[in-house]
Amino acid sequence: MNQQGNSALGMVLTILLAGSLTLHASRERLEQSMSLVADERQHYRDFWAAQSALQWGLTLSWTTPQGCQQAPEQGWQSCLQKVNDERALLTGRAAASELALRRWVAREGSRIRPLPHGWIDYCPLAAATLCL
Repeated sequence: MNQQGNSALGMVLTILLAGSLTLHASRERLEQSMSLVADERQHYRDFWAAQSALQWGLTLSWTTPQGCQQAPEQGWQSCLQKVNDERALLTGRAAASELALRRWVAREGSRIRPLPHGWIDYCPLAAATLCL
């Protein structure tokens, strides 16, 4: 009789140990997933801030052929880089981010106009320092 109680107690302890290990593994997996979700949320915020900066840059008056303008209240930065007399590269980014979006534009006096199919995923300028 005494031996049956010990085996039942051993089985309960084994089940509790297995459940505890499973819960611990699940908690660690959840923490890793939460970190990935936070990174993805930050990427979306940076992307939409860069998109907003790019659209804001299209509405600005650009008196110089190249340079940057900032909207400190939103944390946006739009930069215009002259490539030739007809085209320039407009870059938009969130001030606290490395993510930048670019678009080819045409200069029309102090205003700029986006070129059709002008989205570009990378900096096409030969000198890397011009892309910063």
